Amino acid sequence: MLPNIVLFIVIVFAFVYIIYDSKKEIKLENKVKNDFKPTIIKIIEDETYDEDKTWLWEEEYLMIEIIPATNYEYLIDKNIDKSKALSSYAKIKTEILKIEINEITAFLEKIGINKYKKIFYSGACAYPEEIKNQNTIAFGCLGDTIFIEHKDDIVENIWFVSYNRTSKLNTEIINILNKIGLKYDLLLVDNYPVTEKIVALKNIDEVESYFKRNKEIFKS
Repeated sequence: MLPNIVLFIVIVFAFVYIIYDSKKEIKLENKVKNDFKPTIIKIIEDETYDEDKTWLWEEEYLMIEIIPATNYEYLIDKNIDKSKALSSYAKIKTEILKIEINEITAFLEKIGINKYKKIFYSGACAYPEEIKNQNTIAFGCLGDTIFIEHKDDIVENIWFVSYNRTSKLNTEIINILNKIGLKYDLLLVDNYPVTEKIVALKNIDEVESYFKRNKEIFKS
């Protein structure tokens, strides 16, 4: 009888230890995730930015997508499912435009926009890792970034990410987006439910209005 009681006590202690150890691992995992989670947007007047490197978070991939303007009619269709990303209804893919990566790179460099030297990716990995391949490049400033993904020297995807926390408009990025829109006839499609919007990048007033509206949303 005594050996059975001892065995039972050992099993109970082992079970309690497993639960305790599991909770420690979960807390550690959550701490790691929280350490590298994008900061909640707050207006900070004296924010500074590293113009040598930028961040590519998995959950922000194509969330503010830049696509051919010929998709406009498909995006305003009243029958589309609003629970899905708006840009997913685009029928004309960016790669159809056959924009050469060397061409758009030269175009942006000529304008004078900053090209990030390093891109750090955060997704399934526990810690952010620097992207070593050259299939994704990024341009931007003051926390606003334009990502360009290419394959076989042809641009496949373009998307925009903003970590600009100041109340001032980033007029440089507004002008850059406008110039890209004018050259390649593109739309910016914001897929976030809170800020969902279709923006004709050829129209600088529309671009500026979009940025101003978002500043007001994030301020409230």
